[in-house]
Amino acid sequence: MASKAAPALLRRFGGFATSLVFSTVVNLLAIPFVIFTLGKETWGELALAQATAAIFGIAVAFGWGTVGAALVASLPEAERPQMFLDSLVSRVYLFLLALPVMFLVVLLMGKVDPPVAALASVAYILPFVGASWFFIGQVKPWKLFLFDVLPQGLGTVAGVVLIQFFPQPIIFVLSLLAFNLLAVVIGATGALSGAGHTVKADLRIVPAMKRLRDQKYGVIAAGTGSLNSNLPMLAVGQVVAAALPQYALADKFFRFAVAGFGPVLQVIQGWIPEAGPARSSDRIRTVARLAPFVGLVAGILLAVLTPWASPLFSSGVITIDYSLSIPFGLILAGVIVAQVVGLACLIPLGKGAALAKSTAIGAAFNVPMMFVLGVMFGAPGVAWAVGLAELVVAGYQIMVVRDSLKHLVHPPVPAADPLP
Repeated sequence: MASKAAPALLRRFGGFATSLVFSTVVNLLAIPFVIFTLGKETWGELALAQATAAIFGIAVAFGWGTVGAALVASLPEAERPQMFLDSLVSRVYLFLLALPVMFLVVLLMGKVDPPVAALASVAYILPFVGASWFFIGQVKPWKLFLFDVLPQGLGTVAGVVLIQFFPQPIIFVLSLLAFNLLAVVIGATGALSGAGHTVKADLRIVPAMKRLRDQKYGVIAAGTGSLNSNLPMLAVGQVVAAALPQYALADKFFRFAVAGFGPVLQVIQGWIPEAGPARSSDRIRTVARLAPFVGLVAGILLAVLTPWASPLFSSGVITIDYSLSIPFGLILAGVIVAQVVGLACLIPLGKGAALAKSTAIGAAFNVPMMFVLGVMFGAPGVAWAVGLAELVVAGYQIMVVRDSLKHLVHPPVPAADPLP
């Protein structure tokens, strides 16, 4: 059985890795072109808008992006399309509510023109209405690539090409908007196309809002986690605005590294529950033991490579030294551990409340400290606050997993059970 399972896991990893490689290459190569064509200040402002969208996007995704993959994996295949359609209706309503508020925040915090701020708000928040988590939960890496990752990447490519002829930020965000909308449409079509029976869309707003109660732990975890990783960008923009391009580029490298780990996490999320209740606890134990080592190696690599990569991918305009790269390495180590232990281990153990609590503890530590350390030490101080907060989150989650496995008498409950 093991000899057959290994090639299957490798095929899954290869499929998910295709999305990663494509997305990473496109976005990395776009950075120097955008900085050179539009200027590092404009690029920093767009990065600030994207970070703002990541925060507001939590209200739109409302937990489905965090625990949705595990929920899909635990459902019978026939029930999955209806679950996706129900979530889509709810998320569209949330999108319409969140968008005007995000536009005002981007307008007030940034320096971009109102039309650019409006289009950037729509473009950057649209992916949270998408179907990526659904394809991950179905273990359909090629659908993820074709229906979600590919159109979004083509939007970036088209934007880079267009600004070479029309060097205006509004052209770039228009391209992103058009292709991100395309990704949402074809992603939903792909998610619903496999239904063997008719699915019905209930467009009534009251049922759509009632469905949000089932996502309480997922959205708390996603919201506080997003604050931990995206609010620092906003803090740098307000406390040490001159360092925004450097922090934004370091943050980009960090996010590419997190994305690089994505295929591994996606495979693990499907691998643990498919073993069945009797064997999943053994797999959880193995994964929880290996996660800190993997996080440490990844963090060291990011800290060492960022100073070398920063001038290379910014056409020599932006340079990042070790004072900023080292705390970002710490952030990456903590995030990898927290993602694996939180999303892949706590949810199958029925500990959705602990996942939410861990990220809330991290946010309670991170939010005040990043402003204090930011005022005292600038952008590196903000990064150190985030890194320490991520270690707090990861440490708490590891303790919960160990305690749960120690006292486990009955098999773990399915992933859907902690979200009644």
